[in-house]
Amino acid sequence: MNLKSYIVLASLIIVMIMASVASASADETATASMPQDLLIAKGTIIKVQTVDTISSQKNKHNEKVHFRVIEDITVGDVTVVPVNTDVEGVITKVKKAGPWGRSGQIEVVISEVKSKDGHSLPVTGMLRLYGDKPNILIKYSLVGGFIKGKEAVVKAGVEVNLQIKEDTKIASNKR
Repeated sequence: MNLKSYIVLASLIIVMIMASVASASADETATASMPQDLLIAKGTIIKVQTVDTISSQKNKHNEKVHFRVIEDITVGDVTVVPVNTDVEGVITKVKKAGPWGRSGQIEVVISEVKSKDGHSLPVTGMLRLYGDKPNILIKYSLVGGFIKGKEAVVKAGVEVNLQIKEDTKIASNKR
């Protein structure tokens, strides 16, 4: 082989190496720009608070009530659920206060929280409250039938802890 053949062969090898490096670099760039899945672990706490007052006197069964997230939920350095995210709960049980000191009852269930990109995160959360009961001597006296129990009332701003029900993966939009 002459010198010219070696130069051509060396040039061809250099071009092939450069093409291989460029291809690997493009693959790494494409992989880095693709969204990565984020795992929100089962049991992660999401703190919310009531937006409005909820009462066994004014609210109805199956009525939707609103809560607000009070702390960011993050995975690594990515905020998945930001502060002030609206969360809906449903009133599953409501009983007005009645005679003989029967107190009011209210139960609210929250089953999901939406991430900032709209993914549904399954949660377990319940708010259950009973009105105060009157003194037992008054309740069972002759005048007890005229004594109405207290309504169950949850004031705006009451905190409730929700928990992520199961490990949940969502795609990260962070680039």
